[in-house]
Amino acid sequence: MPSKYETISEETVPAAKSIIARALVLKHNMNETDVAKRLGVAQAAISKYITEKYSDSLKEKVEEIEGKIQGQRELIDDYIKKISEGKEEYVNVCICTICGVANNIACAFSHAYAKKAAEPD
Repeated sequence: MPSKYETISEETVPAAKSIIARALVLKHNMNETDVAKRLGVAQAAISKYITEKYSDSLKEKVEEIEGKIQGQRELIDDYIKKISEGKEEYVNVCICTICGVANNIACAFSHAYAKKAAEPD
């Protein structure tokens, strides 16, 4: 059986990147190439995220996470806005926030990124 962190890296992180990518392209009018660079994935992955042409298991994970993050949506949307403004340090902050809420965990990474996010711009 895979560990929680293996499941997170294989399922939660791609789903979080899909959520972020869709918002950057659809709400912040960024192009797929720029989003791919910021998220550290291929442009083809961004295209799949936008068109939702990916595996059924990833679709299910995205839907599950979307439901769980609603209480933190304003914070997550603020991080996504900062990413759209070129503040790439918020990519990991946003992914960690989504992951922490979706999996009900707080790891060392999320603490470090939360501290960074709390610092004034």
